[in-house]
Parts: sequence; C-alpha cells; structure tokens
Amino acid sequence: MSKKEYHRPPIVIAEEEHDRLTSLALSALERAPGAVDLITELSRAKTVEKLPDNVVGVGSVATFEYDSAFYRDYELVDPHRADIAQRRISVLTPVGAMLLGLSQGQSIEWVGPDDRAHKVFVEEVRPPSW
Repeated sequence: MSKKEYHRPPIVIAEEEHDRLTSLALSALERAPGAVDLITELSRAKTVEKLPDNVVGVGSVATFEYDSAFYRDYELVDPHRADIAQRRISVLTPVGAMLLGLSQGQSIEWVGPDDRAHKVFVEEVRPPSW
C-alpha cells in the first residue's frame, strides 16, 4: 500500500522576509506548533525581490478555505500580533505557515502532527496596506 502524495505547489517569498522568518522559526522550534512547517515551507520557497500582490506574505490579507471551513479577510502576521478574534493568524501556526507563499487560486495539502490530512485553498489575497 503506498502512502498518499500530498500536493505542495511552488511558492515564493520576498528575499527580505526569508532570513527573518527562518530565524523566527528556528527560535520557536520548541514552543510553536507551526515552526517546523514554516521551516519546511521556507526551505522550498523561491525567493523574489518583490512579492507579487496576489501572493500571501506577512501582512497580506487572505480569504481562504481550510479543511472545509471558510475564512474571510484574515491577515498573516508575526506571532506577537496574532489574535484570532481580530482575524490575525500567526505565521508560526500550521495554517499560517502553509498560507505563506501561496498565490490566489493555489491550494496546499499536508499531514499535521495529529496524523490528519489538511488542506488550504486561497481564494483571494490583498497586499499589506502599509
């Protein structure tokens, strides 16, 4: 019996964010559930000088579907700004790590620490307003 292959599309991240987020993930390995996911995604990401407006980066606002639940206008943020009640998701959560680098219309699948399959589909992305 073969193991299911999970879909991981090509992703991009801004050069200026790559090193900072790698350091953040490495420093949070023992205490953040998405740190390993973030390192994995950063290691396979292509870096670009300027992130396209339709790609999720830190500060982007995304509308997405996660495991069949719909999330409208959630901002991807650094951990100290995270507040789910304010629609701000930390890049150090599994969902936040998987959103990073995805383009509008892309989806990604993975197996979480609970051995369950997860999927995120990005419906819309708005660039940071700052």
